[in-house]
Amino acid sequence: MSRLRTYLLSAAMTLAASVGAQPLAQTPATPAAPPTAAPATVAPSTPAAAARLDPADLGAYVDGVVEAYRRRYGIAGVTVAVVDAQGPLLLRGYGMAGQKPARAVTADATLFRIGSVSKTFTYLEALKLIDAGKLSLDAPVNDYLPPALKLPDDGYPPVLLRHLLTHTAGYEDSAFGHLFAQDPQHALTLADYLQRHRPARVRAPGTHAVYSNYSVALLGAVLAQVAGMPFEALIERDLFQPMGMQRTTFREPLGTHDPRDSGAAFAGLWSDGYERKSGGFEKRGFEYIAQLAPAGSVSSDAADMARYLRMLLGRGELDGRRIVPATAFARLEGAPLFATAPDATGLAYGFFRHRYGEVLSLEHGGATLYFHSNLVAVPELGFGVFVSTNTDSGRRLAAELPGLLLQRYFARARPAALPAPGAAAAAQPYLGRYLGERRNYRRFEKLLTATNAEIGVTADGYLTLSAGEETSRWVAEKPDVFRAVEGPDRLVFLRENGRVVGFVSPYGHDVFDRAGALDSANTLYASLALAVLAALGVLSGQWLRRRQPRADAAADRSARWLALTAGAWIAFALAFGVALAQLVASGNAAVFSYPGGSLRAALWLGTLPLLLTLVDVVLLWPALRTRDFGRWRKLRHVAAVLAFALAAWAAWHWNVLGWRL
Repeated sequence: MSRLRTYLLSAAMTLAASVGAQPLAQTPATPAAPPTAAPATVAPSTPAAAARLDPADLGAYVDGVVEAYRRRYGIAGVTVAVVDAQGPLLLRGYGMAGQKPARAVTADATLFRIGSVSKTFTYLEALKLIDAGKLSLDAPVNDYLPPALKLPDDGYPPVLLRHLLTHTAGYEDSAFGHLFAQDPQHALTLADYLQRHRPARVRAPGTHAVYSNYSVALLGAVLAQVAGMPFEALIERDLFQPMGMQRTTFREPLGTHDPRDSGAAFAGLWSDGYERKSGGFEKRGFEYIAQLAPAGSVSSDAADMARYLRMLLGRGELDGRRIVPATAFARLEGAPLFATAPDATGLAYGFFRHRYGEVLSLEHGGATLYFHSNLVAVPELGFGVFVSTNTDSGRRLAAELPGLLLQRYFARARPAALPAPGAAAAAQPYLGRYLGERRNYRRFEKLLTATNAEIGVTADGYLTLSAGEETSRWVAEKPDVFRAVEGPDRLVFLRENGRVVGFVSPYGHDVFDRAGALDSANTLYASLALAVLAALGVLSGQWLRRRQPRADAAADRSARWLALTAGAWIAFALAFGVALAQLVASGNAAVFSYPGGSLRAALWLGTLPLLLTLVDVVLLWPALRTRDFGRWRKLRHVAAVLAFALAAWAAWHWNVLGWRL
């Protein structure tokens, strides 16, 4: 299951990998730069006084970094834009955009899918409407939605506009079977998607920032309703056209029958998406995201994204034209609208405000199944980077290149010297296993999206964070705040009544709570294994006693029901195991094909052992009070019922139920 969970968390669920939803910690890849690269001259710290970076040195460094990552991780194609306040410093494409016929990536004519970087355009349009007085941060979202999309009263306080801009509406997460579409015919309208796939709210709004694609899709519907025009046309009118971003679009090749179709102007410009496989690259189909376009459907090239970066560095102005009002942009650079904890990364009208040394960025990352992107602008330094890769193995390059450039060329962006680690005993309050809040709660997807992290400590006092296949080290900076040993990230722990109850992820987009005994998928698998062992024991005993005299009627009935339950648990475990194996084997395709017939059948089959286990509990007393069962048989009977009950409890906890698909 780890492979499937990695697929989901790094791509399908997020539309926001790297900055918005990258792994909890980063460790630099090696080699991260050309081995012979000399230290660069540090640029002055203020944009007004800054001499431009040497394009030759910058180009050589970026070339070395990109090629090193491409060789190490196997990345088919990359596109990069690096800009300062005066204009582009580097626009480059690397590798291939297509195989048959062969096409090279070009910075000004190859479209990459930028995933959740798309959200930043949605956020800017909302910011403009807020500044114009057409939207209010503290107004209920329902005030701006058409009747069909109004949110129901679900027992929580109303969702306000600010909650959509800060991922604090309290929604659970969901992705399988609907986040992406393989066929343009399956790309729902935004309104249909918002109605059919509305996730449950699982916490009060404003509690924690927990990343939500649905929230931003809903924000796009608000913008369209207030503006009185389709979302795609609105962003074209207010952002893409004024910035001269002629090869950037929320539209997709959906066919001329669909008003959201990208049209002939974009035909042939898209890079293919690739899966790294068997030492080569396998082309994958187009990923349609039109159904929740405001959250992730943009395609663009490096040249256009360079113009976007320049606008951000110009604090809303590009080539003498005001794109975002100065008052609106001042809001963006002001105090974050929300941060889960004072030292955690905050969200400023949707953008992440991540700290690099002494400076703060405006940034966002994004991913589809096969594309990974990152956009980082630092107006204080007058410097910005966009990078995108077209292969599922490209996550680390997209996540790490901007930070490498900032630290190489700007002294103010380099982290301060690390404090010395404390005594290992001081880490005791933080140790343990944690469970991310960014997951599904009410459906079977809970099993596929639950993310555990383990906090440990080394003998020399460094805190360790293990998540997925990565482990990173951290050192205490101040109470409950830890600095990454490698990289600029901070880990902030949360307390209630003096006890550590969780921590905020380094990019502030998720919270990890202390995990209970059942909060690991391994508990489910172990309980099912135990139930199967108990079932085999029950059936073996029944076979061995087949010729013995029967016990009294009530006790005999209890034994027979127990044997029937044993058979049901074995049948379910086999069917469930096969279905999970098929799900894992399908890889990324599981995101499209979920749930599939075998999984659906297995989960409905699982209803039978759950019901039979309840019968066994009811019939337990006759088995205990009969004199026809010896002490050891009674003990084995009770043990089997307890094993079945534990498996049933775990299955209920993890929504392994047909009606919860």
